[in-house]
Amino acid sequence: MSLKELLKSNLPRAVLIIVIYVIAALATTMNTYFLKFATDYLVKGNLQNAVMWLLANLAMGLLSFFLIPLGTYLFNQQVQRYLHQVRERIMKHYYNQGSAKVAEMQNQLGNNLKVLTDNFANPWIDILSTILTVLMAITAMFTLHWSIVLATALITIIVLLLPKIMEKRLSKSAALAAAKNSALLNTIANWFSGLSELRRYNAKKNLKQAINKKSQDLAMANLQQKKLEGTADIINGGGNTIGQLGIGLWGAILFFGQQLTIGGLMASSTFASSIFNSLWKIVQAMIKIKSTKELRLQVAQLAKPANEKAKSLTVDGVQAQQLVVQYPHGEMITYPDFEIKPGEKVLLTGDSGTGKSTLFKVLLGQIKPIHGEVLFSNGDLQAIKPEMAQIGYIAQDASLFPDTIANNITMFNEQLKQKLTQTIAKVSLSTDIAKFPAGSETIIDLDQNNLSGGQKQKVVLARAEIHETEFLLLDEATSAIDKGATMQIIGELLQSKATILLIAHNLTSELRAQFDREIHLIASNKKGKQNDN
Repeated sequence: MSLKELLKSNLPRAVLIIVIYVIAALATTMNTYFLKFATDYLVKGNLQNAVMWLLANLAMGLLSFFLIPLGTYLFNQQVQRYLHQVRERIMKHYYNQGSAKVAEMQNQLGNNLKVLTDNFANPWIDILSTILTVLMAITAMFTLHWSIVLATALITIIVLLLPKIMEKRLSKSAALAAAKNSALLNTIANWFSGLSELRRYNAKKNLKQAINKKSQDLAMANLQQKKLEGTADIINGGGNTIGQLGIGLWGAILFFGQQLTIGGLMASSTFASSIFNSLWKIVQAMIKIKSTKELRLQVAQLAKPANEKAKSLTVDGVQAQQLVVQYPHGEMITYPDFEIKPGEKVLLTGDSGTGKSTLFKVLLGQIKPIHGEVLFSNGDLQAIKPEMAQIGYIAQDASLFPDTIANNITMFNEQLKQKLTQTIAKVSLSTDIAKFPAGSETIIDLDQNNLSGGQKQKVVLARAEIHETEFLLLDEATSAIDKGATMQIIGELLQSKATILLIAHNLTSELRAQFDREIHLIASNKKGKQNDN
């Protein structure tokens, strides 16, 4: 996120915003300057001229009053347009990478972009308006007395250097607050995903402790940030106050030395106050902007345009050699060497804890083995490096979207609609669909769970079938489906051309016999074995 990109997001509107603020700053300056003439004429007893300048003063005030809200409104439009572009790039990054947790995405797309809006984008409008005000006020002060400008310039340099004192500490505190917010969101996501289990075992206390700990960490980080911001305000506010008093005193000296009229003294004092108040706003804005430095680097990395990747070759087979996986708590699993050739149907079995699902995560690139390698091949038996998203993976918990059943199967590909009825029949979903008044156009309600666990699994199986996925990993993908439908679905899969590695329990001996072979995993640190039919 940068000012240059913010302006370029809609350049014509950015130019219009600058023009509006230039005119508004000029009107504000004239409003003060005309007061000098009105005051001097009043002192001389010339009421007619005094009223004329007061009316001119009023006109400039009204012009400024209407222009500033208009400029602010247009700037907010500019910011929202730019944030929309940044959000789209971040979403594209997560879509292509697919490795981040939901809480991290929420933090980046929600909290962090809001922080950047409040502490980076919005302060720039204060900087623009106040810089214009300062420049025009200084120009006007030259016509009053050159020494006031010189004194103002010297004090200005001091005031602008004061923020350097707290700059680094503020930047670190803002980054820490963002990190603690992300940690809290992660904790909420991890604990509330198993809320039903916590209720079942009356573990409310543990949930409360976990959330409270991260919440307190975030609160402390926010308090520290506010404390540092308060300290910076005191330092910078002190410089601002001293500056205004100094210029006012110098103006008074010039007045009594007959170098300034009473109107000039009032105007110079007003200009000095305006300049130092503007400097105060600039300092505050710069503190906020600089505090977002680390956060902007994070967002910039996520929003960086990705190079378009060449389409990878289709995955048909896989080979694993000397695979060893180590869990965080230290336990290791050693897998047998195996090769699954294009079109083979392989059953993966083993007791709980032998690493069946973990093996899938290794094949999907979600877990890195500490030893060994996985080699994928295409139909020509060439070794390839595939995009993991192209490997079909169906887990027990189906991934569905709040859209129609049809769109969840076709994944929004209208060209596949003609195959929908046939595909639904292959996965024994026809009877379920018939129960819904809207049929396959029924909207899946993820909150109300209008589909059963088995129906959800059938939808995902239909998705793999209609897209003719050529390499499928199925992890208990029919666990919630009745026995008869399971036999039909697996029977259809075994007749397909796809390469399949299936984890399943309680299959009939008749169904097991239809697989080309079985890989049976046994206890940790012992290699499993393969059975060929």
